[in-house]
Amino acid sequence: MNKVLQLSCLLFLFACNQDSLNVKQIANMQFFIDNIKNAEVNEVEPGLQYIVLSSGDKNSESPKLTDTITAHFHGTLTDGTVFWSSVDTNEPLTVQLSGLITGCQKIISLMKKGDEWRVFIDPSMAYGDEVRPGIPSNSILIFDIELLDIQ
Repeated sequence: MNKVLQLSCLLFLFACNQDSLNVKQIANMQFFIDNIKNAEVNEVEPGLQYIVLSSGDKNSESPKLTDTITAHFHGTLTDGTVFWSSVDTNEPLTVQLSGLITGCQKIISLMKKGDEWRVFIDPSMAYGDEVRPGIPSNSILIFDIELLDIQ
């Protein structure tokens, strides 16, 4: 009898978890549907949107995946919680573009040196169902990115 009760509890918890995931996915979809209604928001593809905060050198080239970039990142969740900020530490990140999450790779490859954009990234182009420090699973990530340099 005890094993039946344990199995029932396990199945119940699994079912609740699945419902929570579906609710989170629906909420994420609704976020992007509502966000694109803002005239300032541009959509690269479903689940990847941005707002131009300021424009840099329109004559510079955009970085390629093989390039190393230096940029400031201020990352928040949709509720405004900051999970990471090179702006707050005043230490920009220097990294090969291909080393970033897919959403950042796609967005930054469209930017020019000096551009500052607010980027909205669906979990499918970020960490998905992985939990990261300060980032719950299936979280939309919002980054203010300032592209400082391309090498």
